[in-house]
Amino acid sequence: METKRYIGNDTTRIFARVRAELGPDAVIVRTRSLLREGADPLIEVLAAPAAAEPGLPLSLQRSAIEGALARVEYEGKPLTVGDLEDLATREGAAGEFAFAPPSPAPRSEQPAPGWLEGFVAAPSSPPLSHLLVEDTIEPFMPPRSVPAPPPVEWGSRPRIVTRERPSAGSAAPTPPGERFIPVEPGVAGLLVAAGFSVEAARMAAAVAPGEHDPARALEAAIASLEAAYPVDGRTAIITIQGPAGAGRTTALMRMALDCADAGRTAILVAADTSHTGGPAQVHAYGEAIGIPVFDAFSPQEFVHAVTRAPRGACIFVDVPPGRWAPPPIPAVDHFAYVAMPAHWHSATLDAQFATFDMAACSGAVVTHTDMVTGLAPVLSLVMEAQLGLAFLSSGRDVSTGIEVADPLTLASGVFTTSSRETTNGRLVATA
Repeated sequence: METKRYIGNDTTRIFARVRAELGPDAVIVRTRSLLREGADPLIEVLAAPAAAEPGLPLSLQRSAIEGALARVEYEGKPLTVGDLEDLATREGAAGEFAFAPPSPAPRSEQPAPGWLEGFVAAPSSPPLSHLLVEDTIEPFMPPRSVPAPPPVEWGSRPRIVTRERPSAGSAAPTPPGERFIPVEPGVAGLLVAAGFSVEAARMAAAVAPGEHDPARALEAAIASLEAAYPVDGRTAIITIQGPAGAGRTTALMRMALDCADAGRTAILVAADTSHTGGPAQVHAYGEAIGIPVFDAFSPQEFVHAVTRAPRGACIFVDVPPGRWAPPPIPAVDHFAYVAMPAHWHSATLDAQFATFDMAACSGAVVTHTDMVTGLAPVLSLVMEAQLGLAFLSSGRDVSTGIEVADPLTLASGVFTTSSRETTNGRLVATA
């Protein structure tokens, strides 16, 4: 009987994977926490399928005993099997271990030493706590009379010489309606004031011409741009492309994990040859989330990995930075998403994606959403590129999965309301 290791930060998701892969009668051999510097600890679960014969093999029994002993300490040191046998011999098999020394008797029940007699009151005398407080303080003495300080004589204030202001009638008055004018009128001006670009604000106003609420106009603009998703039953190649440091690999692993949890066959392919640690990182992620990994550093290896996959599988390929296109394979679809970091400045976003072919992408994935307080710059780029917003990715923990973008939630997060409720009664998400 072989064991399998599962790693994540959600026990519900981990046990669901154990039941799906090892059966409902799977045996949990050991659980422990894996500490990480600068992040929350992960949960490691060692599980095995149900044994055909009663009882566990010696290897599983040893793992279970070691897991139990890791939680027990005696006199500040971890216990071993030999320590348990030694304690059983000394204390007796029928007795109980006394891991803590006996508590001392209460102070009132301990006999007083002989030299203390005569220095303290007898037990029948009242304790010192019964004395009145006013018996121990000195009688009240009125404070001594202190003469008042002499008054302070202030001199004349120094005069500050300033230039004369022009009279009110010398300058032409500013018309009341020209003091605060937005860049764009109506809803477009409100979107520009919220941080959106002029082009994106005009697009939102054009999508909803009769709308006066900027949140509803933004929701309509985001919903009008549709993203493409893999079709059930068809083999699909899925890539997340973009510049280096955009969070492509993390978002790809989250998407693969959600695909596997949904019941579809998921396969990882390491094809990033831009740095030496790329394949090792994909293999580590695949082992943590329980998805097989194949290496493909040439078109022939990639075609071989895709043709070996079961029909209807989703093949998630970790590709180098920039534009990447797979070799043509019959009856296999390609869904290329572009990763747009939310924490990059608008000028950096425009420079990085200026030469990127957005028309060949299936949708946008906004990454690093946990590092910003507003999504206006990256949403402006999404709207200007005419891309459907497919997913949102936050943090660096791949076991949390990916989030499907909701236009209403995004628009309501940009324009929060004091009552936290929209006019149609639906709750909104605050930024």
